[in-house]
Amino acid sequence: MGIFKKLYLLIFLPLNLLKLRLFRVKHGKVTIFGPLLIINRGHMVLGDRARINSGKYKNPIGGDTRSSIMVKNNASLVIGTNLRMSNSAIYCAQAITFGNNVMIGGSCKIWDSDFHPIDPDVRLATPNEGYKTAPIHIADNVFIGGASIILKGTTIGENSVIGAGSVVSGTIPPNEIWGGNPARFIKKLK
Repeated sequence: MGIFKKLYLLIFLPLNLLKLRLFRVKHGKVTIFGPLLIINRGHMVLGDRARINSGKYKNPIGGDTRSSIMVKNNASLVIGTNLRMSNSAIYCAQAITFGNNVMIGGSCKIWDSDFHPIDPDVRLATPNEGYKTAPIHIADNVFIGGASIILKGTTIGENSVIGAGSVVSGTIPPNEIWGGNPARFIKKLK
């Protein structure tokens, strides 16, 4: 391990572990490279052996962005063991679950919320109320390619792959490759 990586770990790992403690995140042994933005107002579990890269120095694929995780009031984010994530954002307003061995490429967005109402009258009157949420479930061994967006109500089945730059909503069966905007079936894996 180079001196820069050692310094990066010495500076940011203790700070990130302190953030996890301050925000009451239940976690196993985790490695977080770079400055992680985390806000937990609900329930969050980060499984053992998670590795999160944050910032351009550890993984330039995600650009200058850093990883961020936000869990809203009364929401639940549960992440299984062996997560791999680079420069990506998770926003949980209701419920998001990740299985084990999930890989999230650089600059991905995973949102279980619309953030704002679609109806313009409601949006203008109460911009932060009346928006829709729906749970997201990402099963074991899923790989999400860089710059993909996973929208509310999505289920991605075991062993499936999401191509880079995809926009995913709905149900992706197990053992399939999907890609595009909107994401479409490409082929079976097994």
